[in-house]
Amino acid sequence: MHSRSQKGEKTQMTRNKYHQDIIEVLKEANGRSMSVNLIARHIYNKKVGLFAGNLSFEDIYQSVRFYLWAQSNRPSSPFIKGEKRGHYQVRKEIFFQLELDFNTPCPGNEEKEDSAKDKDIHTKSGIQLFE
Repeated sequence: MHSRSQKGEKTQMTRNKYHQDIIEVLKEANGRSMSVNLIARHIYNKKVGLFAGNLSFEDIYQSVRFYLWAQSNRPSSPFIKGEKRGHYQVRKEIFFQLELDFNTPCPGNEEKEDSAKDKDIHTKSGIQLFE
């Protein structure tokens, strides 16, 4: 039981507090690689504001740099090294997975939509065939 909690802590430690921000910045790059400096600058500009506290660019840069370097060496990571030193990008399969559109109707849902329209038509005419 003790080993489970250590294992959970270990997977939690590999997650950086800027993970989601890094994903968003690299997603906006449309699959192209970006330098750590540019990624960190985007995150810094997003986080900095009136209530940012003692947030420094150097802290964000070091955190992002180390995290991307460590993650890009793992085969299961969503990040890979880019064509230049210090550049990273999102894996193509992860990038396309993030681009899925959940608003498009499924093929099986068309029948449900048609029956709902039919029900509305019958209800409006005063004849209710199905409940």
